[in-house]
Amino acid sequence: MIQETEGDTGRAGVEPTAACRADVAVRRFIAQFLERMLSCEAGILENRDPEALHEYRVALRRSRALLGEMKGVFPERDTVRCLHRLKWLGALTGPLRDCHVMLGEFPVYEAAVPESLRPALAPLRSHLEQEAARAHRVLADRLRRPAYRRTIESWRRFLERPAPKRPSAPNARAPAGVVCGRRIWKLYRRMLRDAAALGPDSPQEAFHALRKQGKKLRYLLEFSASLQADGKIRGLIAQLKKLQDVLGEFQDASVQRARLLTLAELMRQEGQPVEALLAVGVLVGSMEQRQSRCRGAFRESWEAFGGKPTRRRFRRLFGPGDGEGDRDRRGV
Repeated sequence: MIQETEGDTGRAGVEPTAACRADVAVRRFIAQFLERMLSCEAGILENRDPEALHEYRVALRRSRALLGEMKGVFPERDTVRCLHRLKWLGALTGPLRDCHVMLGEFPVYEAAVPESLRPALAPLRSHLEQEAARAHRVLADRLRRPAYRRTIESWRRFLERPAPKRPSAPNARAPAGVVCGRRIWKLYRRMLRDAAALGPDSPQEAFHALRKQGKKLRYLLEFSASLQADGKIRGLIAQLKKLQDVLGEFQDASVQRARLLTLAELMRQEGQPVEALLAVGVLVGSMEQRQSRCRGAFRESWEAFGGKPTRRRFRRLFGPGDGEGDRDRRGV
C-alpha cells in the first residue's frame, strides 16, 4: 500500500506539493478552474467574445478529467455525483461552442471554395448565425435559472469541504504526487497500446478516443508539474501538445464535415440555389482532405511522443519503482 502522509490538511494560502495529501491537492487545483468558470459567465451571457465560452469549457474539462482520473481520492458516491453535474454543464455549453467554431472557420471556408462560389456561402453563414443566436438564448436562459446556480454552489461546497481526518476513500491521504504519477503511467501505457493499433484506415472514432485519452493525460501532467515544478514534465506536455494538435484538427474536421452535411440537407429542403449546395459540397470535400492529411501526419507526430526516448522519460518520472513520489504504486 502507498504510505499515507499527513501533508497539508487544507490551510488556506498553502500551495500543495507532491507530498500533500491527495484530496486536499486535487480540491485546491480544481478550485482555480471553478473561479475561471465564474469569471467567464458575464462574457457568455453578454455574448461579446467566443473566448469566454471556450475558456469556461476548458476549465470544465480539466475539472472533469482530474476528478475522474484521480481514483480513490474521494468517496465514489461523491465523485459520481460531481461528475454527473459537470457533464451536464458540458452538454449545456456544447451547442453554442460548436457554432462558434464553425463561424470562426469561415475565412478558411471562403479560401477553400473557388472565388466564383464565395458569394454562395451566404446562406450557410446565415444558418450558422441563426443557430448560434438560438443556442445563446437557450444557454443564457439556463445560466440564469436557479438550477444552474445550485449546481455551481454545490460544486463550490464540495471543493471547499475540509479534509476529513479519517477519510473513507482509500487514496485520500496518500501523497498527491504518488496517486497522480500512477494514473499518468497507466494512461500513457494505454495510449501506447491504442496508438499501436491505429492505421490509415482506422475509424475516426478510434482517433477521437486517443484524443480524449491525450487530453486526460495532459491535464494530469499539468497537475503533476504544478506539484513539483519539474521542467522535465513541462517538456512532456509540450510534446503531447503537438500530438493533440494533429488529433484535434482531425476531430474538428470530422465534426464539421458531419455538420455541413446536415446543413446542406436543410438548405436543400429550403430550396436554396444550387450554387449554395455546390459550395457546401466543396467544403465537405475540403474537410475530407483535411482528415486524410491528419491521418498521414498522425504517425509522425506519434513517433515523437511514443518513441523510445519519450517512453524512457515517462518511465523514469512515473514508472513503478522509479521517480520521486512514485514508489510502491502496486498497492494503490
